[in-house]
Amino acid sequence: MRKLLLGALLLVCGAHPAYSQTFEPGYLVLQRGDTLRGEVENAFWEEPAKTVRFRPTATARPVTYTSQQLRSVGLASGRLLRHELLTIDMDAETRLPYLSHRITHRPRPDSVMADVLVQGPATLLGIVLNETRHYFVQRPGQPRLELAAHNYLLYKDGTERIADANNFRGQLLLYFGDCPAVTALLPGTAFTDEGLRRVVRTYNRACSGVPQPAELPEPTAAAARPHVVMRWGVTAGLRYNSLRLHDPLGNGGPLEGYNADGAVHALGGLYADVVAGGRQFALHGDVQASRFGSTQPLQVAATSTTLASSFQWSGTNVVAHFGLRAFLPVGTRGQAVAGLGYEVNSFWGVTSEFVYGDRVSDFVYPFRGTLLPYLEAGFSQKRLTLMANGRVYEPDYFYQLNYQPWSLALTLSYRLNADSDALPK
Repeated sequence: MRKLLLGALLLVCGAHPAYSQTFEPGYLVLQRGDTLRGEVENAFWEEPAKTVRFRPTATARPVTYTSQQLRSVGLASGRLLRHELLTIDMDAETRLPYLSHRITHRPRPDSVMADVLVQGPATLLGIVLNETRHYFVQRPGQPRLELAAHNYLLYKDGTERIADANNFRGQLLLYFGDCPAVTALLPGTAFTDEGLRRVVRTYNRACSGVPQPAELPEPTAAAARPHVVMRWGVTAGLRYNSLRLHDPLGNGGPLEGYNADGAVHALGGLYADVVAGGRQFALHGDVQASRFGSTQPLQVAATSTTLASSFQWSGTNVVAHFGLRAFLPVGTRGQAVAGLGYEVNSFWGVTSEFVYGDRVSDFVYPFRGTLLPYLEAGFSQKRLTLMANGRVYEPDYFYQLNYQPWSLALTLSYRLNADSDALPK
């Protein structure tokens, strides 16, 4: 039960993002005014981008630019980022552990890469800071207006509740109160990109006094990539298990130094990754099956102090892995992968027998999992991922012999479903 609970906890708490190295046509405008056209890596930024990778051609080595070096970034899929100095309410908060019982505001200027959601006489910018959504509206001749999600704790009727302090409709009513088309729209406006886009575009069209061109269509469905995706496929590889027997008293029994397994076994299985947000992390899960031990009894030679003996130990090991993987770009097409997680193992069809003289007894038990995580590292490119995985199991004993089980695995995974981040050909 403890193993299953810990695995479930990792599954719930680890629902974070996997990195997808997706370059698409785009451009950068540098602070010095130069415009670079080529391919921009879409890192699916949620928080303001700190760095952006760019390459002039598909075969060129990417160059990394910091946000301080950039004026703007444009992607063919429709996203436009612009370097802006914004006054941001740092006390605007929606994360439960950070909520307080007071409504406070702490405006502070900061230079960030913001999403340009609407351009025109009135503009709309957006950022996500510490998982909290902020919007910035500006109309001609008026200071910029910040609209921010803001929750706080309220103790009422003996219960502590989460209350909403975001009065964005009231703020917009004061800001656009002279535009009947906007005020009529506000009661049904949601605090979303699309809801606020509609408000600002309505002002530009109906009340700005500036003729507006026909609205461009939103990015196509092919370019509007989903926030959360699942990638799944098959896994095959090799696994080596070690259960070397050792007498700590140095008596040198008949099994001293023998490895109950010590062989390489084929493995196969299925995997799935939950990918979201910035595509930098993945919640990884898989199920793998492999043999262990040997189906043939291993003969142990007699010595002057021991009888001839043999042992047979074999079966099928089925494991479930729950963990996190981190992805780091390497070159122009691949990612280095590192991960850790928890393993839940089970054993099927186990044969475990030790014959010593005319005595027959059970042999060692299957290796038990521990609370220690497994560790893994590898490389991913397109549909393929090559990973090396290592883990240590609980030490155990057989009569006066101790053993410390451990294993290594080398796997190659192939993604079967399509990559929703890939641009259409």
